[in-house]
Amino acid sequence: ASPGHYVGTNGSTAQIPCDAGTWNNLTGQSSCIDASPGYYVDTNGSTSQTPCDAGTYNPSNGSNSSSDCGDVPAGNYSGPGASAPTPCSIGTWQDQAGQPSCMNASVGHYVDTNGSTTQTPCNAGTYNPNSSSNSSADCLDTPAGNYSGAGAASPTQCSPGTWQNQTGQSSCIDANPGHYASGYGNTNETQCALGTWTDQSGQSSCTPASPGYYVDTNGSTSQTPCGLGTYNPNSGSSDPLDCVQASPGYYVDTNGSSTQTPCGLGAYNPDSGSTSSTACITADPGHFVPSYGSSSQSECQLGTYQPSAGQSSCISAFPGYYVDSVASTSQTSCNPGTYQPHYAQTGCLIADAGHYVEQSGSASQTPCQAGTYNPNAESALSSDCLEAEPG
Repeated sequence: ASPGHYVGTNGSTAQIPCDAGTWNNLTGQSSCIDASPGYYVDTNGSTSQTPCDAGTYNPSNGSNSSSDCGDVPAGNYSGPGASAPTPCSIGTWQDQAGQPSCMNASVGHYVDTNGSTTQTPCNAGTYNPNSSSNSSADCLDTPAGNYSGAGAASPTQCSPGTWQNQTGQSSCIDANPGHYASGYGNTNETQCALGTWTDQSGQSSCTPASPGYYVDTNGSTSQTPCGLGTYNPNSGSSDPLDCVQASPGYYVDTNGSSTQTPCGLGAYNPDSGSTSSTACITADPGHFVPSYGSSSQSECQLGTYQPSAGQSSCISAFPGYYVDSVASTSQTSCNPGTYQPHYAQTGCLIADAGHYVEQSGSASQTPCQAGTYNPNAESALSSDCLEAEPG
């Protein structure tokens, strides 16, 4: 009999093909072989059996169809021609049926049982950088300055503004008000230094004291304002002495001021440390203050006067008038017989011979009319001009 055939009786005139589910690869056989477990034979007269595909198995003999090969269940695998599923070993898993292999446990996970359909994540606060782990002992505590969530492959550094001084933690701690944590991976928080502060948590740096303020303690959650009468133009100050007294000519009427306020034009202040605009004194009549922030008033000079208080300049004496003393509150008119044609003068001019000045406060002298003459100076009347004599 040929391969794939048999002759089961003596005196036979023909060979018989092997039925489906059986096979024979040899000549001269009196019977066929049942398909082995993990195999099938789906044709008559077969000289070989066909293995079930990888990912399937068949526990029975004599199978005659590929449908006799069933999928291996989840948590198992098989190679070609398998008669039974093989459970996934520890460190591996498989969540799908009909698979030819198992998957290694991912980093951050482990599988500690055979035939597992899942992998187990490392607990928060631990990590595992390796794959194929088969024990929770492979999950390592995160070091101080780090944290992790569940299933972490590596620690995560605490971000700026946070810190952690313990190992195996699932989160970091916000820096407290008055403290900061700069950079990554902090294992502690740091007090704000002198001249800096913060009233917020979770900060990576502290805020310099604002102009007008100072911070004179470490770990401060607030800044202290400079008091009335003082100011501070600088930031980051750490000493109350950084608050400067208002200069003469100025005042500071608010707490926490970065500047001093000058007294206005026409006013002055001789004192330092003033806390109110009322410290600015109005210039007296006969005096003036020409600039902001003055510590004193100035006298009106010769030729000028000022009748009003609180002025920033003096008035020049008008033509016909004069001022012959400092700090004058008024101008003086030229007497009859004298005059003054210019502004800001300290005296008057005597009327020339041949002229006269009848009015006080005159800016000019009057010449005698034609036919008259006056040999004298400082004449105050037109009658001082004499008629010319005959001849």
